[in-house]
Amino acid sequence: MKSITQFNQEKDTKSLISSFTKLIGLGDLSKKVNFKRHSLVSLLMVITWMIKARFARKSLYRCQRAKNFTAKTGRNVLNDGRINWQKLVCLAAVKLISVLKPVIDRRRRLALIVDDTLMARSCSKKTELLAKVYDHDKHEFLTGYRGLTVGWSDGNT
Repeated sequence: MKSITQFNQEKDTKSLISSFTKLIGLGDLSKKVNFKRHSLVSLLMVITWMIKARFARKSLYRCQRAKNFTAKTGRNVLNDGRINWQKLVCLAAVKLISVLKPVIDRRRRLALIVDDTLMARSCSKKTELLAKVYDHDKHEFLTGYRGLTVGWSDGNT
C-alpha cells in the first residue's frame, strides 16, 4: 500500500523565492540601486517578504509579519525616492537573460518585455500604496498605481 505524498506549498514557495533571489543576485544589487539604511534590514529581506505576501495573495496589512521589521518599514522602503527601482528591474532583467540564454536555441531571438502600465484610480483615496503617478500619454499626474509586469519571449512562446 502506497501513501500519498503531501506537498507543503508554503515551503515550496519559500524555496522558489529564495532560489530566484539567489539566481538574480538580489543581495548584490542593493548597493547598485542606491539602497542605504542604517538598520540591519536589507533590501533582500524586504523584497523577499513582499514577494511572499503577493504569492500568498495578501496585502501588506494582512500578510504574515516579518521577523526583523514591520510592514511600515516595507512601505517606507517602497516609497524611498533614493532607490533607483528602474535600475533594479533592468539589472535583474540582464541577469535573467544571461541565465536563460544558454538554454535557448541560438536561432531564436530573445526578448524580455517590461511593462509599467499605469492603473489610474481617480476615486480612491485611502488605498494601500496609492500614489500620484505621472501619465506620459496625457502629460499629467494621476492618482493610481504602476503595475510592473515582466514577460519573456523567444519569438514563438
